[in-house]
Amino acid sequence: MSNEGKQGAAYENVASLIKLEKPHKPVLCFGQNKIRSKIQEFRKGFPGTLSWAVKSNPHDEVIRTIVDTGVTNFDVASKGEIDQIIRSCPDGTLHYNNPVKSPEDIEHACFRAGVRNFVVDCHEEVRKLTQVFNAVSPINPSEFTMLVRFMDPNSNGSDNYNFGLKFGAEPNVAADVMRYCRNLGYKVGLTFHTGSQNRRPESFGIMMNKAHQIAMRALDGNLSEFVRLNVGGGFPCQYPGATEPALSEYFESISAASNLLPGELICEPGRALVADSMSVLTRVTLRRGQDNRLYINDGFYGSFMELPFVDFMPPARAYNPEGVQIVAPESEMKEFYIWGPTCDSLDKLPKTVRLPAAISMGDYIEFGLMGAYTNASSTMFNGFEPARLLPVKSLEPW
Repeated sequence: MSNEGKQGAAYENVASLIKLEKPHKPVLCFGQNKIRSKIQEFRKGFPGTLSWAVKSNPHDEVIRTIVDTGVTNFDVASKGEIDQIIRSCPDGTLHYNNPVKSPEDIEHACFRAGVRNFVVDCHEEVRKLTQVFNAVSPINPSEFTMLVRFMDPNSNGSDNYNFGLKFGAEPNVAADVMRYCRNLGYKVGLTFHTGSQNRRPESFGIMMNKAHQIAMRALDGNLSEFVRLNVGGGFPCQYPGATEPALSEYFESISAASNLLPGELICEPGRALVADSMSVLTRVTLRRGQDNRLYINDGFYGSFMELPFVDFMPPARAYNPEGVQIVAPESEMKEFYIWGPTCDSLDKLPKTVRLPAAISMGDYIEFGLMGAYTNASSTMFNGFEPARLLPVKSLEPW
């Protein structure tokens, strides 16, 4: 009986999964050991507390693996993420890092989930939080930590996802908001985000120096009141052919500035922890004649929604229906345009994919390094189901 879509024993590798299952729907091939290895890399290199951004991959199997590896701090952004982590890690520490929250979600976080760590980036959000707290039941503000999110348009570390367009106070405003929080009795700190898939390790050190300046102004030089600096995420995945530096360079930049402020130092990687833990296995549903168009059973509205917005393409390799990898000399490789299963003309991969010219209908294409923002953002558009997760013991290197 087929195990497709069930959470059972792991397959040996992607090839054996194809041979045994011949899946007709897309599959997320999940190798949990990749996550364990990446967590160890952060624990060894980052000079502080490791938190994890749940939004990068909220699949229950992924969360279970991360919790089993001993991670107990989580970056959450909604009631749904809060409740999911409480179910998986009841004793975990939740950081509600969405700078804009609904009153109902604030009430749930504080009085039902026991969240005590919040992020703000303006006076209005601080007032909203305080009003919700006191409307339900007067609280002791010293039990709560407010991190002020700031931005610096001159210190962005990424050309992808400029988060400063949506969140973050300019340094002078951030200092004022921080002082306001302190005067209300909250514990205070700062946070920033240098941008997804950051290619400039030095941006972390620059922003940490900026945080020191903001804190000095907000606290009138009394840094003993500063409790936490969260340097955010943005740590990159090393995609083939890209120019991302090694994670060690980011850790070195952060370590060099780690003594500027007292209190806890925390990071919240998402992509960097989970990207290489999954590949997406797709099946070719049509090769149009002998031209360079391939149609597959997953696409923009499924596992590939992020590709048009971030400057990377996942590596790919082909298998026949028996799970044997299709290899060819360079002279027999070809660039293919890849189209997804829906009727929408947006449903295509943004760049061509180099595959053996002999690939045909019924063959499989495995796209690697797809553990981040795949199932997290997939949809049911046009009635096509998102890829299902199946565990594999070993994901082949790229």
